[in-house]
Amino acid sequence: MTRLLLPAVLLVLSLGAAAQTVTVIPPPASVQTVLDDVRASLSAPRTAQGPLRLSLTLRSSLAFALPLDVSRDPRQNCAFVPSVRVLRVGTREVVYPTPGAEPRLCAQDLESRVLAAGGETTFTRELDLLPGEYMVEGWYAGLLGGERVKVPARPVRVTVRE
Repeated sequence: MTRLLLPAVLLVLSLGAAAQTVTVIPPPASVQTVLDDVRASLSAPRTAQGPLRLSLTLRSSLAFALPLDVSRDPRQNCAFVPSVRVLRVGTREVVYPTPGAEPRLCAQDLESRVLAAGGETTFTRELDLLPGEYMVEGWYAGLLGGERVKVPARPVRVTVRE
């Protein structure tokens, strides 16, 4: 009885596994090939009062989906992406991240997403800045399709008011 039952169970399990849909993400030919088809754009209000809300959108023109994995950055006050650098307009003074500051000890959180074929995903964060005029540089730094990458966006100019 046991000899007859075991093959029947294996057959049912194998048929059930075959019926499941599995999304296959083909490995890219090279990281550069993927980076040519994934773009980043940074957006922020031109004028802000209070915390400055930044959004970084990754857009893909690839025919397949890619997994994204990002961790907290100890040089960015333990924030997830977008990674940013803020400069005072008219100078080369970096106001964020604070120059000379020691990296922080962060939780080892990992945020995972999938960048759909021909799709987009958006990451947001807020920055507290003193009143003034700033250029904000932003980029995605993390894993894209299992490879460590940095995808830069065009800087934006913002004015923070009291």
